[in-house]
Amino acid sequence: MTSYFRVLATGLILSLTSVAAPELSILEKAAQQAVHFAIVFPDLTCSERLTQVKYSPSGKSTHSRDSTYDYLILLSTAGDEFTVEESRLQKNPQQKEPAQPLLATTGFAVMQLIFHPHFQPSYQFQEVESEVRDGIAWRRIRFRHLPSHVSPTVLEVKGREYPIAWKGTAWLQPETGAVGRIETELLDPLADIGLEMLTSVVEYGPGSASLAQWVPRTATVNARTAHQHWQNRHEFSAWRRFEVSSEQKLQELPKQE
Repeated sequence: MTSYFRVLATGLILSLTSVAAPELSILEKAAQQAVHFAIVFPDLTCSERLTQVKYSPSGKSTHSRDSTYDYLILLSTAGDEFTVEESRLQKNPQQKEPAQPLLATTGFAVMQLIFHPHFQPSYQFQEVESEVRDGIAWRRIRFRHLPSHVSPTVLEVKGREYPIAWKGTAWLQPETGAVGRIETELLDPLADIGLEMLTSVVEYGPGSASLAQWVPRTATVNARTAHQHWQNRHEFSAWRRFEVSSEQKLQELPKQE
């Protein structure tokens, strides 16, 4: 099964609500963070290392590939809709295609868009007990996709798209609502295409000393059918602002006699 994921989103809101911070709920804080993320993230670029592994039914690695890329998010708009897609420019030499197809995954870096105001109505949220990690009492929010509501992600198989219904848990920084970690899994198996399991774990953190925006650090995706298991691990580093420079040379024309 050769599959890839891309994030589709509509109704991007390009302004933050002006409300005093103490009055905001944790979901409102997370929504503001997601809106800001959608505005700022397309201006950033980084280096991505992608490790793809396919396992046998016994759990032994049978095929693998390591790739490095210059990574960039592309944001395009059409009316009230916007589409978020990833651009990858391979840095290491092109490798020979493995004998068996590997899983292709894109879009998981922006999984926190589940909290965007456009997508929050598509989910049921429930706060559970907080968890202390790295000295922070993270607010934990469980979410579950609601039937017949829009999904921010799709699975594409042989040219056909299947909207994905997720359930999972997110770890939110209590003061800001920034997503530090988000875990997702299929709400129900996709029996018609034989997909029994699909999970992801995405870790976020500050970009750098000069980049205040929280950015993806890792995204680990696992997919399983009755006889096959794939794992992809995306590692993001060296985040920086995307800049395009150009150079123009002027040539003096010979004087006409």
